[in-house]
Amino acid sequence: MAWTITDDPEEFAATALPLLLAEPVANTVALTVLDSVRAGHRYSDRPMTFAWYAGRGEVTGAVLQTPPFGLLVIVLPPGSEAALVEQLRQRGNSISEANGTEEAVGRFSASWLAGTGLSTEVVVRQRLFRLDRLVPPEPAPAGSARLVGRAELDLVVEWMHAFRDEAEPGAGAPVHSILEERIEQQRIWLWQDPAETPVAMACRNVTVAGVSRVGPVYTPPEHRRNGYAAGVTAACTQHALDTGADQVILFTDVSNPTSNGVYQRLGYRPLDEDRLILRFG
Repeated sequence: MAWTITDDPEEFAATALPLLLAEPVANTVALTVLDSVRAGHRYSDRPMTFAWYAGRGEVTGAVLQTPPFGLLVIVLPPGSEAALVEQLRQRGNSISEANGTEEAVGRFSASWLAGTGLSTEVVVRQRLFRLDRLVPPEPAPAGSARLVGRAELDLVVEWMHAFRDEAEPGAGAPVHSILEERIEQQRIWLWQDPAETPVAMACRNVTVAGVSRVGPVYTPPEHRRNGYAAGVTAACTQHALDTGADQVILFTDVSNPTSNGVYQRLGYRPLDEDRLILRFG
């Protein structure tokens, strides 16, 4: 068995997509990233990396990287990490972060760091939740939910920056064209207070293989502890269900008990192994 690496998302999809689709919830991030780049979106001018691990006609592993973001460790077969690291280094890949299950990222990072003197830093530990049955907040927060309008792109960009600065320091800047597309496709919701002032935002990704992933959800500090995040998340979730999603999921920061509690009260339930974003420095 061996790794094959390409910068062509179509070549990767033709070979590795069945592996990703076998577990669309677990592979939600990879599926939405692949869907985005196949549609022509780019996050930077640097070459992308797509790799799959196969032998005897069966694909059993896959990773991808869309700079400026780190390596997304989708499925990493045990024992294959050293060969992957060797090929990535030969190719000249610069990898500042790895994202995946704690077990897989741990194995990859051990190989990536071997003999380098580099250190690691945990950016965030995430927990994957899947909706069981939507339970709208009761009582509902003051105000109402509505879709974002095109004229509010600047607000969305501002809040996306604020979310990333708070939740994922050092993450790449939001891409305007992708946010514009989310607005056009009615995938960003606002909660407005009784004075019609926007006080919280919930986004979701495109539905792929029947799965829609909610996030990010952001409330400016001055508007927190009023239930707005629960209200806007419930509205965004309901819209995903109404527009064809079979499953709705989201990631939470394991260290944030407030958000974990909010989502569980809405009917989301935690799944399998936690995810880890690990930074190399």
